[in-house]
Amino acid sequence: MSKTTAKATIHRPLIRHQITTPSIILYGSIPSSSVKDWQTPLSASLSDLPIAILNPYRHDWDQSWVEDISFPKFREQVEWEMDYAQVADVIVFYFDPNAPSPVTLLELGMYAGTGKAVVCCPEGFYKRGNVQIVCRRYGIPLCAGLEELESVIRERLGEKLAAGAAA
Repeated sequence: MSKTTAKATIHRPLIRHQITTPSIILYGSIPSSSVKDWQTPLSASLSDLPIAILNPYRHDWDQSWVEDISFPKFREQVEWEMDYAQVADVIVFYFDPNAPSPVTLLELGMYAGTGKAVVCCPEGFYKRGNVQIVCRRYGIPLCAGLEELESVIRERLGEKLAAGAAA
């Protein structure tokens, strides 16, 4: 499913669109009763940009799905995420203080050395020290809140957007 919001286009699994504009992928804590929805407000704040927002969150996720490579729906989801991380210009990570987010920690480790990562890890996240050290080691911007994260994303996409405008 894709949804156009102003100039930005939001892509969700499992449709595989060709991405031809600067893009970001959103990795992070999954919204729940204890975790605020950070993806919607961040996407809205970037909606004035002509970008693709790759949001892996699925409203139709079924807790009964087996998280194993042999389970096709699970495998397709994870492969969609990994494939689009390769395509994205910016890989965004958000660590909510109210969620352990072990998969997001794994993903940060996978993509820390790509030069594409930006991280938001507010005070209170239980492994914030580890995240801080990884960010320092790999020169990854570490933001304390979503407003700062939005600013860093805009800065990261600036050159790509300017090059597109000049073309």
